[in-house]
Amino acid sequence: MTLRLLGSGGRFFFPFVVSLVIAGIFLAACAPDVIPAQDKGPRDECGLIQPTEEDIDKILSFGTDLFESDNWVRSYTVEPYKITLTRHNDVDFAVAYTEYLVYTCGYGQTELNEYFSPEGFNIVFQGYESYSQAGFCEAPDLALYEFDLVDEGADYISHYWVEQTDDTHVLVMMLVFPKGSAAQLEEYSTRLFPALPSCP
Repeated sequence: MTLRLLGSGGRFFFPFVVSLVIAGIFLAACAPDVIPAQDKGPRDECGLIQPTEEDIDKILSFGTDLFESDNWVRSYTVEPYKITLTRHNDVDFAVAYTEYLVYTCGYGQTELNEYFSPEGFNIVFQGYESYSQAGFCEAPDLALYEFDLVDEGADYISHYWVEQTDDTHVLVMMLVFPKGSAAQLEEYSTRLFPALPSCP
């Protein structure tokens, strides 16, 4: 099932180190009366709210070959409904941010439109001096937002992907590079998402 994402417009304020907040989406479902040992843990009415080991391995291995250089410093957190992975490169002044969102009860067009909206981006990127959306395009199960950013008077460019990986998970990936490193951003983008590295 492919759901459409809406391109946003206007100008907002961004944080340099991105931090997204996701709330659980609770829809009607019944948990089983008997919970196997391997499925024990905090639950909502649709299932376990903590990401699985498989989820964690998936995110930690995503794009690993691109970020092998010691210049990329990695940190990650695991919490109910999401995994957050940040890589920052102080040599190239670049950031790679990955988030895996868990919707135990599934998600629909409403959830996507609410989360990936101008208001949502305003919260996510509030640390930047300013931003403007430069592009938006889609492929099956994948959307790409392109941004021009300003931080401490310096210009940056960003690619921000949203991938519907299955009915209960959404992958978010953002790359930020200085405007003068557009070719480097394009190289990373092509290797991470060859089906949609940039918008026409």
